Amino acid sequence: MADHDSNVQFFSNELCDALFAAVLVHDDIHLESTLPDAIHFDYAQAQFEQCYRICLQVWRQGTSREALLHVRRKVQTKRALTAQEQVDFKYMRAKFKHLRFAYMTLDRRHRYPRLFHYLTGEMGNLQDALKNQQYDALRRPLFTLNLLLSRPLYALMTSKLQQFQASDSAHFKFYIQKEIAFVHAHLANNEVTSKAFHETRKVISRLVALYDNLKILFPSDYHEQVSRFLSTLNGLMGAMHDELIVQKFKDEKHYYSAPIEIPFEIKKRLSELVEKFGAAC
Repeated sequence: MADHDSNVQFFSNELCDALFAAVLVHDDIHLESTLPDAIHFDYAQAQFEQCYRICLQVWRQGTSREALLHVRRKVQTKRALTAQEQVDFKYMRAKFKHLRFAYMTLDRRHRYPRLFHYLTGEMGNLQDALKNQQYDALRRPLFTLNLLLSRPLYALMTSKLQQFQASDSAHFKFYIQKEIAFVHAHLANNEVTSKAFHETRKVISRLVALYDNLKILFPSDYHEQVSRFLSTLNGLMGAMHDELIVQKFKDEKHYYSAPIEIPFEIKKRLSELVEKFGAAC
């Protein structure tokens, strides 16, 4: 994608809007949802390319260095955002996260562009600190955002997004195998740390993002069913992790070392995921 003009529009606004609407409900809970009897990964490289292109186009709509600098300056001076600014920042971060997940799942190297990953992560740290009114915790993300939003680093970051190399089916299947093996390894333990739980949830979030793309670009009952199941799992795990973040602000050591038990409703769905996705690998 290195030779793609950044202003080229590959997809209609209607399709981009549909994808972003799906992204905003990627943690809706449907407790009756189940996975299909069989999972398949028979996608063509061109499909992975299309999925990434639409994510990149959605990201470009409504995100900018100037908008992020405004958020940083406002939080630096006021320690708060207006209700509308909170929504705008939430939407920007959602687009950053979705594109980051797309790069991880769809690129043949299956790794984040480093600067983009750091910026997305610090946006999350800023959001968590504001949400929980932990003003001392604002210092690090504000400092890091100031650095990453400098013109040279931001330009370098965006240039990396143009170096996407679409995965093929073999690389993609191997990547999914590793993701499922990671989840399975944590399921084997009766207790995990909050950090390990969060890392497991990241796997689910990446899969949710993947199937958001597939159900919009290649609509089918199959993609819709998988998407609803993953959204439910993501929502259940997200709600629990929000509670763990509150505890982290009270005692950071607890987050990284104290054991927690994965609730039955989450563990049951993770087990189904491992069973059916693992069989397909």
